[in-house]
Amino acid sequence: MEYEIVNLYDFCLTPNICMLKPIVLDGHNYSLILELEKTYVVPCTIIRLMNRICASLGTKLDATLEYSNSIFKNVHLKNSREENMIKLPIVLSLINQFYIFFPTASPKKKHNSWILWQNFRGHSIIGDHDGIGLHFKNDVYTEEQISFVTLSRQQYYASILYFRHMDDILQKHHPLELLFTARTDLFLAP
Repeated sequence: MEYEIVNLYDFCLTPNICMLKPIVLDGHNYSLILELEKTYVVPCTIIRLMNRICASLGTKLDATLEYSNSIFKNVHLKNSREENMIKLPIVLSLINQFYIFFPTASPKKKHNSWILWQNFRGHSIIGDHDGIGLHFKNDVYTEEQISFVTLSRQQYYASILYFRHMDDILQKHHPLELLFTARTDLFLAP
């Protein structure tokens, strides 16, 4: 399949992203970007792409993972368990927009993909062991080799991160400031 190639420095984080997935084309590592309206590739690894995204937002991938780990440590301490988790979702914040990505494997692994939680709508089992169908907004669909349990756990962790991050925002800002920046795409409209 032929994909449009977008230079790493021309790539922009947008709310249209569904998934960032590693692929190999002509023996070279690329990042496949699956969006709501189009699909294209960026000529770099997923790790390099995520590091570039984080750098453009003034942070590092390791810092976002540490933030997530601190949130989940608090959750686990309340359950009398102290452990470092390795497959945590991350939150990336822009001025009035934040993105929650969850990994399909350990974030530093070459085969890891990142799914944008806000556009993810669910998953379905394909055959006995053939993989999982991933469903996104706008009827975007792809298939992945990921365990059903791992994907379900990642969705759960992403939802916890969303609500904990919203709680952090509300504690740092006056609620009236946020009234005009509320995300309308997360609520059902009649």
